[in-house]
Amino acid sequence: MKKLFYYAMMAMIMFGSAVVLSSCEKSSDDETDSGEVDTRLDNVVPKDIRDKMGRYITFYNGVNPPNVEGVYLMSPDILVYSSDNTFSIGDVFNDLYFRLSNQNSKNNTIDYQENQGQQTQVGSGAFISGEGNNFTIFFNNTGKIYDIKVKTAMVISGTKTSSGIANLRYALALIDKDPDPDNIAMEIGEFRIFEDKDGLTEFSEWPTGTRAGGFSIELPSFVSGSNLEY
Repeated sequence: MKKLFYYAMMAMIMFGSAVVLSSCEKSSDDETDSGEVDTRLDNVVPKDIRDKMGRYITFYNGVNPPNVEGVYLMSPDILVYSSDNTFSIGDVFNDLYFRLSNQNSKNNTIDYQENQGQQTQVGSGAFISGEGNNFTIFFNNTGKIYDIKVKTAMVISGTKTSSGIANLRYALALIDKDPDPDNIAMEIGEFRIFEDKDGLTEFSEWPTGTRAGGFSIELPSFVSGSNLEY
């Protein structure tokens, strides 16, 4: 039987016992039909980290993403790859609900909210890119783990369908952290990638009785009003 884990956005950058395993690979940046590319991704996920992540998640970097507003359920939520081998490939995690709202087609931004294990995380101003039915949502988070300030990058990629999102993958990478002498957080540049095992992240209803929380979406320096707190 697979182990069942709970992870919140920040909890997933903590260390655990190491297991060395392999995983299937995916392509990296996706070419766009129009030839236009959303360069904001370069400011959220450094190229050296993105090149490594790109073996397991596709970055759809066009400038005409589909409208993806709605509530979705990622279940079963499984680990596809852990660059530091902390968890086992195929480990099953608690179901993940996420809500995408207030999509701005002019600025290609979107609000993101997630719920997992009765905890809700909320943020505004994430970026969205893509072309046709393919899209990628990406942003930086800032927060603390046991008083250690960390900066992460979160990426969600998939293909919008009439039933939800096909082939969704959810990535979390550690971009920076304060001194961490006890190695509580994973190392800078390490990342973990998850997917919906059945290949379809379906439309759903937002769960009731959840506990509100929040995180800080840190916008790149070229965006006015960076480090917005929620």
